[in-house]
Amino acid sequence: MSEVQSTPTVNPNIDELLPNDLLADDEKVIFAIKPSLWTIAFLSFRTVLIIAGLIIPAALLGSALRLGRLNTYIIEACGAVLLGRVGFAVLQWASRTYVLTDRRVIRIRGVFTIDIFQCSLMRIQNTFLVLTLPQRILSLGNIEFATAGTGVVEAVWRHCRYPLKIHQQLIRAMNAAANRPSLAAKAPKQQIHNGKTYPSEQTDDGL
Repeated sequence: MSEVQSTPTVNPNIDELLPNDLLADDEKVIFAIKPSLWTIAFLSFRTVLIIAGLIIPAALLGSALRLGRLNTYIIEACGAVLLGRVGFAVLQWASRTYVLTDRRVIRIRGVFTIDIFQCSLMRIQNTFLVLTLPQRILSLGNIEFATAGTGVVEAVWRHCRYPLKIHQQLIRAMNAAANRPSLAAKAPKQQIHNGKTYPSEQTDDGL
């Protein structure tokens, strides 16, 4: 089976990806994934372009302009900024986790401050699968969530591998949650008689 046809699976180190006590004891994790490593390139792309626009002219014209040591300082400073931005992008990638359970969707992100978005599957009003041209080339995609409370996009799973597969699993989980009987519907009906509670029994005439 090719890599594109494979399906996301639950990460074996799920406890390392999720904060303690985030999940209920009876909550089932369908999958917990991280965005593609290409996320690092997407996050640092603009900085790379700017730095390249400074380093290349400095390297080519430095001797002609007789910048001397200044040319070296410019190149070193640009290199330090570039390494710093790529390093921070790595931390941003490492801090992001996307989780689908049988009850809700969760997005965790944040390097210095942890930001956790979670929403019940029953409250998701719309999901949007967005594939930009660079993402299509790399077989990536974004999944956006709009909740019933606002109707606007409140969270995004960015740069997911196998976006079509992930979106299909999400839709199946939402349909399963919508068709799942509530606890109130499962509980037996009761009636009170002379201060005591008895299970309710319906007769054929509905009384």
